[in-house]
Amino acid sequence: MAEAEKTAVRLSAEQDALQRQTEQGAARLQEWVGGEDVSRLVREVQGELQRLRSAAQEAADALQTASAAHQDAARTEAAARQGEASAAAAVQELETEWLQLSQQEGFSSRDEVEAALIGAGEQEQWAAEVEAHGKQEHQLTARAAEIDAELAGREVSEEAWQALSAELAACKQEDEACLQQRARAERDAEELQGKHRRWTELEEQRAACQEELTLLGKLQGVLRGNAFVEYLAEEQLMHVSRAASDRLGQLTRQKYAIEVDSGGGFVIRDDANGGVRRPVTTLSGGETFLTSLSLALALSTQIQLKGEHPLEFFFLDEGFGTLDGDLLDAVISALEKLHMDKLTVGVISHVPELRARLPRRLIVHPAEPGGQGSRVQLETM
Repeated sequence: MAEAEKTAVRLSAEQDALQRQTEQGAARLQEWVGGEDVSRLVREVQGELQRLRSAAQEAADALQTASAAHQDAARTEAAARQGEASAAAAVQELETEWLQLSQQEGFSSRDEVEAALIGAGEQEQWAAEVEAHGKQEHQLTARAAEIDAELAGREVSEEAWQALSAELAACKQEDEACLQQRARAERDAEELQGKHRRWTELEEQRAACQEELTLLGKLQGVLRGNAFVEYLAEEQLMHVSRAASDRLGQLTRQKYAIEVDSGGGFVIRDDANGGVRRPVTTLSGGETFLTSLSLALALSTQIQLKGEHPLEFFFLDEGFGTLDGDLLDAVISALEKLHMDKLTVGVISHVPELRARLPRRLIVHPAEPGGQGSRVQLETM
């Protein structure tokens, strides 16, 4: 306990001393900072200390880099000094050699040497002249060798040379004259070709005009008298005959056809008998009626097409009594088709079979003995 009491007294004394030191330090700190926040100042001081340490590290790194660069620069300087010394020695050696060479060539100063220098353009010109001279010398040497080979040891006298030179000049003069003559001939040939092309064009125009003149002459011959009218009539007759032939073929089941002979008359082509042509007089009564009906229908069609005013009525008088039942049916069917084409067809007949096929009928009653006249009665289906 006594020992513990001593320890407690010692610790209490140390505590008091520490307390006094703390109070003194606080007093000094209060004198330093005044009324500012100590924690904030501590943080600022720590931040500044960190920045200074970073700057010191960067400065140390820079110092190390600078030291390395200084060493490199020192080595470069040493190498440069050594190169300078070598260059100075080389310059001295070249100066000595230049003086010797200039004295040997008769130059006493640098100005004289510079004045004697040749420009680049003049050097190129002289080089080109030297090269051209070399080429010409080579060509002349080769030509001389060829001439020596051709002469084969023979010699040409001065008189022969003069004669050959005169003959060569005459040949050249003749060649020039031939060239001029050829140029004139080429110009004449071009002019002649141009004239020929023009003649060809005019000849083509003349041939076209001649052809047109021939056609006009033929047309004049056709129009003279009634030839043109007869030609048109023949053409119209051919159209009518073709249309009538088609209609007759429909009515006769392609048994008969109508053609025009060389004299402008009608003939019958018997297709059921191998196409034999025979006169229309050889037809029976019913066949003649069908042929006449086909021609009348074809002619009425042409009138419909060519006339200024439409033909709205077509009239047939009798003729049906000569037809058998089949032909009668075919004829009535054809007439019904015509009636549908804006054409009214009238029929006069005493055939009873027609009454059942006609939609409208005019029945004519004859006059009676008692004095009453004829009467007309309309019947419709």
